[in-house]
Order: sequence, then C-alpha cells, then structure tokens
Amino acid sequence: MTAALDPGEQYTDFTAWAKENGTSINGIAPARFPGRGIGIVASRNIKKGEVLVHVPTNSLLHIAHPSIRAINLPDSTTVHARLAAALALWYTTTTKTTTKTTTKTTTTPPSSNPPASYSPWQKTWPTPTDLKTTLPIYYPEALQTHLPPAATHLLKQQLQNLNRDWTSLSPTLNPTITKETYTYTWLLVNTRTFYYTYPHLPATSPLLPTRRRSKLTASHCYALCPFIDYFNHADTGCTPHHDRSGYSVAAERDYGPGEEVCVSYGAHSNEFLMVEYGFVLDCNAWDAFLLDALLVPLLSGGHKEALREHGFLGGYVLACEAETQVPVVCHRTQAVLRLLVLGSSRYADFVSGVDDGLGEQASVNQYLAGVLVKYSREIVGILEEVQDLDLKKEVENDDQEEMVEGQRETLVKRWKQIQDMINRAIIALQP
Repeated sequence: MTAALDPGEQYTDFTAWAKENGTSINGIAPARFPGRGIGIVASRNIKKGEVLVHVPTNSLLHIAHPSIRAINLPDSTTVHARLAAALALWYTTTTKTTTKTTTKTTTTPPSSNPPASYSPWQKTWPTPTDLKTTLPIYYPEALQTHLPPAATHLLKQQLQNLNRDWTSLSPTLNPTITKETYTYTWLLVNTRTFYYTYPHLPATSPLLPTRRRSKLTASHCYALCPFIDYFNHADTGCTPHHDRSGYSVAAERDYGPGEEVCVSYGAHSNEFLMVEYGFVLDCNAWDAFLLDALLVPLLSGGHKEALREHGFLGGYVLACEAETQVPVVCHRTQAVLRLLVLGSSRYADFVSGVDDGLGEQASVNQYLAGVLVKYSREIVGILEEVQDLDLKKEVENDDQEEMVEGQRETLVKRWKQIQDMINRAIIALQP
C-alpha cells in the first residue's frame, strides 16, 4: 500500500467548506500520494455499499446553474466552452480598464456568484504547471510527433475542439483572459467534469442544452463536482452516480484504513487516459491498441469500398481478454483480415454470418502475426528515437528540463506497454 500523506492546509479548508455547503463526507479524506498527487483514502474501515460522499445538486456546477447562466455568451457556445469561460472569468480576478484619462485595476464581477465563494475549491485545483507537466497537449513537438497513432488522433481532436471554442468565444470574453488562461480552464473542465444528465430539470426544460433530455449527447452532459473530483481513476473502482438530489460515490467493495479509494471514469485505454487526463495505468484491464495504422495502409481502394459498405472500415482493436489478459482482436479486425487474406467471397460469407470463419482462422492468425512482428520491430526503433531525443533545446531552465523528462518517461512507458501487448499477441497467434 502506497503511503498517504497530509495533503496540506488548503485541502483541509476546502473539505470544511464543502461540508458547510451541504456535501456529506463519510469515512474518507483527501491525501497526497508521493509522485501521484492528490487522491482519496479511507479514514476507517468501510463496507461495500456505503455512500462515501454526496454532493447536493446546488453545489454542482453545470450550464443550468444560475452562476453559469448569468454569464452572457453566444447561444452557439458549446457546454465545454461555456464552463471553461465561466472558470476563466471567475478566477481572472483583476483587469485593467483604460479610459481617456486614467488606467485603473478593478475586480471583475462576471456572475451572480462572486469568485470568493468558490476560492477554497479553486485553491485545490491542479495548477497550470501541473497540467503542463502531464498533458500531451503541452508536450514539445519532438515528443508529440512520437505519440502512438491513437494518441496522435485524440490529441488532434482535442486541439481542434479547444481552438474551435477559443475562436468562437475570444471576441466576447474579457480582454484580460488570454488564450493561455482559457486553455488552462478548458483543460480543467476536460479533466475534472463528470457525466451529468440534469435529472433535476423537467425533460423539456429551457435550461437544458438541448430541447429535450432525450436529445442529450455526451458533449452536453458535463458537471463539475467539488470534492468528488479528488478521486483518482482505476480500471476497477467505485462508480459515481447522479440523480435529482446530486452526485454520489458508494464503495464497490470493503476498504481498510489508509487504503486509496478510486473511481472508474469508464472503460478507457491508456492512450485515452494519457491524452485526456495525463497519466497511464500500470495495470489496465481496459487497455487496447488501435490497429488502424497497421491495417488500413494494406487495403486497396476496392477493399475500402467493400468495408465501408458493411460499416467495417476502421476501428480495428487489439485488446486483452478480461479473464486471462491474453491479447485478442475484435470482430471488425477479424473481418478486415479475411478480406486481406482470403478475398472478397470469404469475407462476405464471414460478415453475413454464413461462415463463422473458424476453418481459416490459422491462416488469418499467421497473417496478423506477421504484421505485428514487423510493427514490434518498428517500436524498437521508436523507443530508441524517443530516448535519444535532445530535449534540452526545448527548455529554458532546470524546472522545465525536469518537466519534459517526465513527459518523455510517460511516453516511453506507453510505448513499452504497447510493445508488450503486441509481443504477447504474437505469441498467442502462434499455432
């Protein structure tokens, strides 16, 4: 068990503030874990099913909250952008207002809730430096160009979404809010919100981000949950739950005093966790590797058209079987391999269900093993390149050098995990 340390006075103050604002905290406390930051530990013996924390609805921050609605933003603003703008406005505490005769510093009053009301919570947030240390969006270009394929795709999407939101809002925001500040609060929203369907509102409430609750998508369902955002993620852990009364976390098993209590953000691969949250798990039952970069270049135009017709173009996943942790490929991968190895007729039989494909499985396995062997050799070269990169030219001081070395370490760790998964898959594919 990793030693849990006192997190500091600001966390004690915030916990007291949370309780004063209606949050119930039962048998747990924030703690600092060396090398991993803040998390939650059991402060006593906890039984499975006990509610550990409940944050009432009026303490959740979402776009239907009065303090968010009070901020005048274009109707087209995304939920993510609106929350990020609110945080940026609240915590940009001073602005210089220039007139013809004087320049003065004033406190910005952006909403009905003054910034001070949330200041105990704000003091516990990850700092900009914390985010820059961990998130690939801040990696130097030399490291970004060596991200695994799926991580590269996720980062590209993340940057597109950030730039879309900034471009749409920057003309209307307080001029003291720079893109750097907005990026920070946008990433806070990205890393610290929970899925929320506004159950306290009627199904057709005008406060919903869509006309009807039935039209909500994941991009609409964001809420910031003070205190619950302390929980770290594990592949198996407590499942947060929300209803009309608020957000809760209950123990999914028994815990002993001093044991870390985690929640599960969902069934996410380590590349997703790396790009979206800035970490990779040592053990992740949901880890996977996307094979598109290996298999799609092998397809002809005719292959792609046939796959597109059946909805099988892309999304080829190598993952680990839940019980044995032996790497296996998904049904979509089995389909594309049959098209590559056996031709269109046998592929059509497989995707239509006429043939289960077991008779040709050995040939398909042999082909995939060859593809993976080639890629495993490429990974050896990628690891050498990453480890040999001269990153000193990317930094200005010793602190930045330590930061980029930590980023390099995370990237190397992820590539080694992929290498291990690929090599274990090669062994499993052998006759």
